[in-house]
Amino acid sequence: MLIRRSNLLVPIGDADAINNAWRHGADAIALDLEGSSPCAQPRMKAAIAAAARGAAEVFVRIDKANLKAGLDASVWPGLAGIVLPQVESASDVADAEAITGALERERGIEPGSLTFIVLLESARAVWNIREILAASPRISQAGLDEPDLAASLGIEPDPEYDPFVYARGRLAVEATAAKVGAIGMAYPMSVLQPTDGSPAEIEKMATRARNSGMKGVLCPHPGWVAPVNAAFTPTPELVHYNHRVREAFAAGLEAGTAAVPLDGRMIDVPVDEWAIVVIATAEACAARDAQKREALERAG
Repeated sequence: MLIRRSNLLVPIGDADAINNAWRHGADAIALDLEGSSPCAQPRMKAAIAAAARGAAEVFVRIDKANLKAGLDASVWPGLAGIVLPQVESASDVADAEAITGALERERGIEPGSLTFIVLLESARAVWNIREILAASPRISQAGLDEPDLAASLGIEPDPEYDPFVYARGRLAVEATAAKVGAIGMAYPMSVLQPTDGSPAEIEKMATRARNSGMKGVLCPHPGWVAPVNAAFTPTPELVHYNHRVREAFAAGLEAGTAAVPLDGRMIDVPVDEWAIVVIATAEACAARDAQKREALERAG
């Protein structure tokens, strides 16, 4: 089970942010090459090592306009994968796939081990989402870059009206069908991306995103990480309830029935299957958090 609730974006040109990124508890860290100067790229090996100190997966978001140069600068041992922005077609993914595969072989990285997170930023990309998601087995997550999507559609974001209900819903459905994790924050925080949102507000919006089918969030600011992790982690109360669901359903099967009452609702096969998912997710989140805790303790 992939647990990548939070992926913290860090500009490659900000040395202090890179050196401190591992302290924020993100499941992943994405070093952002978009808009960087070429002189920042030679520092990539050291940046990957620094970001990984807290057991986060490390990604690099490359600049589409400099695909080959960006991948050449980024693909080194220790990297988990690449964030591909401005993906509009399957051919965009195929181009990145070919270059990445060659670099894996050249640099002693297990072939096929680097994964892709694709970002859809235009109407064409949303239209082509199915073929994009089917373009490579490397794709583990997909999301909308809503500020750029708004610009592509000529939309001036209005906090009172969410223009991306269709796009986000289609992303959740298509990604789930393709066994890819949909990622994204709820509107309007997804577009405005405030630096001063309270943890409670961020967690509320991330919970709304989770309930719309998202599996994680690309976090533009460190303050998003902890509330996003909390929103995508089943609460102890929910886990306890779902253990009761499993116990009640098992007792029902033992008694010869596949539907039993519990707290005023009927527990049947789909409810029991969902309880299995909730419990497994909680266990996987606990294991992931333990990995990060141990890494933080070792790093001091």
